[in-house]
Order: sequence, then structure tokens, then C-alpha cells
Amino acid sequence: MSKQIRSKNRKINKVCTNCFQPVFIKFNFSFITYEDNLTDREKAQLYDRIREISSVPYLIVSTWDKTKGFEMEKLNITKQIHPDFFDGNRTFDGKYTIFRLYKNNYPTPGRIIGKMINKIFYVFFIDVKGNLYKH
Repeated sequence: MSKQIRSKNRKINKVCTNCFQPVFIKFNFSFITYEDNLTDREKAQLYDRIREISSVPYLIVSTWDKTKGFEMEKLNITKQIHPDFFDGNRTFDGKYTIFRLYKNNYPTPGRIIGKMINKIFYVFFIDVKGNLYKH
């Protein structure tokens, strides 16, 4: 995308380098490939966590510790990321972005595993029981 700027009767084309800069984290559920059978309680907890994380500016969420916010880790997960994720400009460097379903791991050590790109969290796996990788 480019924008034209007039400067003393001259037109200058300026390329937009940071056109989409959200302040809050957005969530994308298009690429979920693994999820347990979620109970109503777990669905409600997932909704509460997403609402909590997305209601605070990214700069603040990024300062939270891993029990409340996000952690980035290289994981050895046998499940495959949905192939449509790689369409377009999205790439995967092997590091997953993870947040906990329950901040204190009680009643389960559930994790939401995905990838954060430009403040968009792409959800890949909902691991309610904590069985997808070794903690």
C-alpha cells in the first residue's frame, strides 16, 4: 500500500511500512488442529483468559510473567500445524507462543499454543490436559 503526499507541487509516493499496528492482541482461530473435548467450564475459562489478555495493551501484556502472560519456546510437538497457516506471508521459525489456560495450573496444566505475529495470536493447539508437550 502506498500513499501520495503533495510537497510544493510535487507528488511523492510513500510506502506504508507499518500500516497495521494494533495496540491490543488479536486472536485468530482459523488454524486449530488439535483440541480436547472442552467442557463448558474450560470453554468459559478460555473465553475469560482471551478477554483478559486482549483487553490490556500489548506493551503491558508483554511485561507479564509466563504464569499470567505469554512465553515463547521451541517445542517438540508431534502434531502438525494446519497447512493453510503457511499461505501468504506467514512463516514459522520453530518457536511457539504459549499462554496458560489456568494461571496457577489448577485444576489442569492446560495450555493454548500458537504463534504471535504482529500482535495477532494464531491458535494452533488447545491442550486442556497438558499432554501435548513435556512441561
